[in-house]
Amino acid sequence: MACTTVITASNGYKLRPLKESDFNFYMEAWKDFPQGVQTYEMRLKRFSMALQLNEGYGTEALIKSGDVDTKTKSIAWAFVLEKADATAVAYMSCIFEYANELFAKFHLVHPDHRGVGHWTALTMMNVALANRLDITQAHSWFMQTNPVNSAAMADQKTKYDTAGLTTSGTVQTSVTLSDRGEPVFNHSVENLTKNLGNIAAWNQVKANNSDWASITFTYS
Repeated sequence: MACTTVITASNGYKLRPLKESDFNFYMEAWKDFPQGVQTYEMRLKRFSMALQLNEGYGTEALIKSGDVDTKTKSIAWAFVLEKADATAVAYMSCIFEYANELFAKFHLVHPDHRGVGHWTALTMMNVALANRLDITQAHSWFMQTNPVNSAAMADQKTKYDTAGLTTSGTVQTSVTLSDRGEPVFNHSVENLTKNLGNIAAWNQVKANNSDWASITFTYS
């Protein structure tokens, strides 16, 4: 499998590649994600695609060498976050299409495990992954209004700004229809904000968090 990176934090959290036995977890985690079409059929297709992409083009060495592009050498990896007792609690996907750059595309916490800090753990694992792959710049987009947790976005923006990331970039999602006139992913226009920073700024996000500042990571 092309995506084989496993990261273990000294506090017991583990980030590992998505696998077939994660099916129920994946389907439940995505069901109320506030962006995109979340029908059973669409979630099933995305789960299948994520597994295929994990097994496709892409290794740590290729990412570190910058041998990526937006066409034939785009790398997309899907991960599951486990807490110390090996329970799957969150999901994230990462895109590598430009040399030394990471796009954290989707981060979501399973509905049974929200509100206890797993989102923060997911962010810290993302920083650990970036350091592992010699990333110099990383970004993600977050919804300006999140119906699942209305306060989360403002809270995260404050933390990003404090660490030195740039959060002034904005965009609106577009609705693309299939040949049958059905939404391909987004079914409504949403306002998004971009958080962009070099690896020093992302490491500062970790350093500013009292629960994570001293946490170390091992890789396998």
